[in-house]
Amino acid sequence: MSTLQQSFGEQDLATLRRHGSALVLPVLSLGLIAALFFFLDTRASESWQHQSLLGAALVLGLLFWLIPSLRYFSNRYVISTNRVVIHRGITGKSVDQVSWNEINGVSVTRSFPSLGGDIQLHREFGQDLVLANVPKAKKLSRELEQYLASRSRTKSN
Repeated sequence: MSTLQQSFGEQDLATLRRHGSALVLPVLSLGLIAALFFFLDTRASESWQHQSLLGAALVLGLLFWLIPSLRYFSNRYVISTNRVVIHRGITGKSVDQVSWNEINGVSVTRSFPSLGGDIQLHREFGQDLVLANVPKAKKLSRELEQYLASRSRTKSN
């Protein structure tokens, strides 16, 4: 925990990533690229053909597997006692954040019954903050609503 968080009494409650189903297509594409490479490589008679196939497989692997995987692992949602923060990018310097004081509601939209869903944190002013494709979104949204209600009760007392 950083010294800035300690000075304000902020504690991290949870750190989340998108649902793991976001990695299904990149992994399947990597398998398909590898299968195509090995199938076509056996038919290549010249070394330049082999090198061209290898180069094409590496470029396709970079585009369809590595970049989506890096995007998945470099994005995270941090829920703390004072705010909700979305870190984006490999360095995590691209940040969207909203204080619990600005949030007046929570809603959830589900994409598939058993997979994750999107949680929208409704702000009084400004654009809503969306936690995209979060696992167990319905349960998490209920817990966030309860936390929001408990914060409002302690402020009114």
